[in-house]
Formats: sequence, structure tokens, C-alpha cells
Amino acid sequence: MTDTQLSPVETHLISGFREDLNSGGEEAFSRVLNGIIDCVKKKYADAQVRLGTPFVKYLHNAVARYNRVKTLATGTTPRSIIGPGNLYISIGVDYKEKRIGTETLDPLLQLSKHILIEGTGGIGKTFLLRYLFLNTAHRGEYIPVLLDLRKISQLSGKLSIPELIYTCLKSFDISLDPEQFEFSLGLGKYCFLMDGFDEIKSSLANESAVAIQEFCAKYPDNPCIITSRPRQGTRHLETFTVVRSCPLTMDQAVSLSKKLWEEDEKTLAFCKELETGLFEKHKDFAENPLLLSMMFLTFMRNNSISDRLAEFYRKAFDALYNTHDSNNKGYYVREFSCKELDEPGFKDILMHFCFQSYMHEEYEFTEEQILGKLRKSIEKFGYKDLKAEDYLKDLRQVVCLIVEDGEISRFSHRSFQTYFAACYTATLTDERQKKLFEALLYDPKAERKIDYFDLLLQIEGSRFAENALEQPLRTLQEELATHNHPDVYLMRQLHFYFPLLVERDGKAEKFIYTTAYSALLRYGEYSLCIALFKKYMPPCEVYLSDTEEQYLINSILKVKGVDPVSLIGRRVRFAIKFAEIDACSVMGYKERMELLKLLSRSFGIPQLISSIDHWLSDLDRQRQESSDRSFIDDL
Repeated sequence: MTDTQLSPVETHLISGFREDLNSGGEEAFSRVLNGIIDCVKKKYADAQVRLGTPFVKYLHNAVARYNRVKTLATGTTPRSIIGPGNLYISIGVDYKEKRIGTETLDPLLQLSKHILIEGTGGIGKTFLLRYLFLNTAHRGEYIPVLLDLRKISQLSGKLSIPELIYTCLKSFDISLDPEQFEFSLGLGKYCFLMDGFDEIKSSLANESAVAIQEFCAKYPDNPCIITSRPRQGTRHLETFTVVRSCPLTMDQAVSLSKKLWEEDEKTLAFCKELETGLFEKHKDFAENPLLLSMMFLTFMRNNSISDRLAEFYRKAFDALYNTHDSNNKGYYVREFSCKELDEPGFKDILMHFCFQSYMHEEYEFTEEQILGKLRKSIEKFGYKDLKAEDYLKDLRQVVCLIVEDGEISRFSHRSFQTYFAACYTATLTDERQKKLFEALLYDPKAERKIDYFDLLLQIEGSRFAENALEQPLRTLQEELATHNHPDVYLMRQLHFYFPLLVERDGKAEKFIYTTAYSALLRYGEYSLCIALFKKYMPPCEVYLSDTEEQYLINSILKVKGVDPVSLIGRRVRFAIKFAEIDACSVMGYKERMELLKLLSRSFGIPQLISSIDHWLSDLDRQRQESSDRSFIDDL
């Protein structure tokens, strides 16, 4: 790596380290390197280690690597995170309903030295960690180390976080032997930025969380920041303070859109659309940086954005496949290597490849692995003369759905993999679909595929509902019939507990409450089927009278042992477990059941049971009518 490969801004990031080294020798270091160098020298003696140059070299190489990024919207030309023409927007994170700035590490470290940043796909978690790496390198308070947690699966032997870190440092050509590195960990001079906990394989997730926790306990003075989509495995990160990635505001969405391309007429037209209603209308897309970029490309081609996520991905792929180019803003058709393959054929191979890799939880590949999987997909559709190498080249350079990161290839975003996996599922016969869904819906980790199921509901709602949901709902219907209070039974099956926000207005002396239903679902035998069924069916309104609301809240306060008068002018959150109601000694059985049945109504459980009954009855009626008609009548 030479200096000419760094931009002036990147060179500036490490110039302070190099100037210290050149002007005054190792004793002149005024930044964090000084601490590491001096401590290691005391341990190993001057003649054995000279760390100044290796650490400067590490920062030089890492800055050059992490400040270059390719995105869906910008195509094959790398853009910078800092410096001229950069793509970075500082969005911040949410902690207890308060925005915490991420311009530097300082606001985060004021919360804790161990931070878990949770956020949905495409929200900008990886960009944030890269920015924090570059900013921390410039400031010199810590030596930043950016780790891709997916590489845990590549470790040989016992899972080791120090080995993962050391491998990362060595990849940037740092001259530090293992013993010196292990000693340096205890100095509290590193800052570890760990990206993508959610992309660790399921079989390694819990073990990885425990290993990270133990590592941080052993070296507590080194800050550690982890990013992840929300997932169960993070519960083992007990000492980590959880914050959540903030969505883009409208102003930030406009600013990012202007960074994607030069501010020409069409870019400004898109930004104006955002400001005059498009952002609010399509907020789920526009507040996510990745989806906003896809919106931008789709808008360039269609001058509109679909409300349906599946349709949105279809049009986004169409824009990427047919017209997207990083220099010509959607109007230059690039050259395909697979010239004999039309768009339907290209999509067939892509759908099969995405389905197979998604179901096996494979999100990144060596060159050999991805070519092997593509060959199987190509062979399935009978393209004997099509080379996997050419198809992979088109995936990378034409449609930009696969990106290279060193020796690893991965999806530019997993949402595309999920979408095409759902598309392939839609091509299966009813018999194969039912067999697939029977396996998937009863998998203890099925909630991790909720995005996949949501897309299937949009692609073929009625067929998916019949093939995936009918049988478990009929089983549930039979089970409910055996209970005296089926609504209370189902409520207990679907929910662990329920949250409640209680506020008492001192003037009106009236309690106000809200219940966050969606956060309560637990994923058991029926819960995922119920969650999908509720998305498929029209929503039911839940209504409680003022008297019932008052009774509900007073009963809950009774269970919690809270004096209502103490709540005047206060907002209090409760988490009520059913076991607390069952064990409440100040309530009799009849009063407890009245509270439980009222809770079930607040959850909409009776309406849900009624919807299931009506839907299954309608299916039976439609099938009977169909069997009574002749073949010609059905044509």
C-alpha cells in the first residue's frame, strides 16, 4: 500500500501518527500508540519490539480499506465515507427515547463501554462502524479494530475472540507476535467495533455471545461496540447497553439522496417528491438508507414507488437489471457476460440460488462455494453451456447484487436474497409448499424468517395462507374447543406478558393506557401462524368502554400493589406477567378470571378466534361449491 493510494483526507487521518514517529521518535508519540508501545517495551525490552511503525502501517492500510465502499445506488465505482463526495450521513441512535449523537465515540461511551446497536437491515449499522473507525483513528484516543463477526465461522478449532481480532490485525500487515498482542489487550488502548452479530450462523450465535461477553469481562477497559439485527442470541450479552439505530428523518433522507448523484434536475425532483409527501407515504422505505437508495433508482425508472414491498423489490431489480449505471443514472444498458440468457432465465437461476442459500443460512461465500452453488442452479434449469463464472460476473458488475469483500462474496443486502427466496417458493407446487411450510413454521427459530413469510403473503396471499396456515389453524381450532375459556387459553399461548403505560392526569383524574401488542408475541407452536394470519386478514378493531378501561387499570394496579393516588402527574410503565395475576392473593378466582377475560378482549383475542372460524368455514364452503361445479364452469 503506497501513499498515492490514499486520498488527501485519508492521508490526514494517519499523518499525526507518522509525524510523531518521524519528528521525535517513539518517545514523541502523544496519542494512544505511546501507551501501547511503552507498556509492551517494559514487558519485552526495547530490543525485542518496535511497535510504532507497525501500528502506523496498520492504520494506513485499514483507513484505505474502510473508507472505500460500493452501494446499490452508486454502482461499481467506490465512494468514500469521509472526504469529498462522501456518502455518510450521521443519523444517531436511540437510547430510552432520546437521540444520542454518533459524530464521535464519546456520546456512546458516556452510556457504557459496552454498546449493542440494534437495527433493521440497511439502516446503516456497517456505515456507522466504518465511520467510527475512521474518526477514532483520526482522534487517536484508541486503536480501532473493525471486526466482521461473520468470520467467526471461519475460525479453526475452539471459538476465540482474541484469535479473530489478531487475524484481523494481521490481515492489515501488522508486525505483532501473538504474545505481544495478548499483553497489549490488557492495556485498555483498543476500541473493538464488531459488525453483524445477526449474521453469525445460528449454531454459533449463543456460543459467540458468551465468548464476546467473557472477552469483554477479561479486558473491560477496551470499549466494544457491536451491531446486530434484533435476535434472541444477543440476550447473552448481559453487560451490553442496548441502543437502537435511528431511522432517517425527512431532512436526512433528502441530504442522502443529494449525495447519491450530482444535484441535477432529476435528483432534485426526487428530493422534492420526498419533501412534499413521498417520505411520509413510503416512510418504511424512505427512513432506511438502503431502501431509500433503491427507491431512488426505482423512481428514476418508473417515476413512482409501489406501496407493496414485494412489488418494490421487483421494480428495484428491474431498474438494476435493465438500466442502472453508476455514471449515467439509469439510462445506459451495461454489457452482460451471459449474452444467451434472457431476463426470465437470469431470474430463475437467481431465485433458486437465493432459496437454497437462504434456507441454509448462507450469507457469504468463498469463490469456490458461490461458483459451486451457481453451477447447481444453472444445471437445474438445463443451461448446459452457461458458465457460472460469467453469471457471477453479471451478478457483481451488472445487477450489483453480489459484492466482493476481500476473498469473500456476499449479497449487497440480504433483503434481495430473502425476496428471491420467496419468489422461488411461489413456483413450487402446492404439495411441495405444504411440506416446506410444515417444516419451517414449527422450527423454533422460525421467527427469523418473518420477512420471508411477509413477502410470500404479498406475492401470493391466498395460496400461501391455505398451504401454510390452514392445517395449524384447524388443529388450534380443535384444541380451543376443549377449553372452557378459549380466549384466555389462546392469550396465554401467544403472549409472555404485556406492557402497560399508565398516566394519571391530575385535573381530569383519568387513567390513560396503551398496550404494545406486537412486542408481546412469543414464538411457540401457534404464534407465528397467528401473526401471519393477522397480517393476511383485515384488522379487527378492539373496543373497551371507559368503565372497562378503568376497571382494567385499577385491577392491574391492584396486582402490582400500586396506590393510584401515587400516579397523579406521573407516567409509569409496567410489565405484567400472567403468573403475577395467578398468584395475586388479594383477588379471588372470579375477579382474576374477569381481569384475564378483559385482557383477552384488549388483545382482540375473541375477534381473532372468530376470524379463524369464519376463514376456515369459508374455505370449506368454497371447496364444496367448486366440487359441485363442472370442469367447464371453472374455466
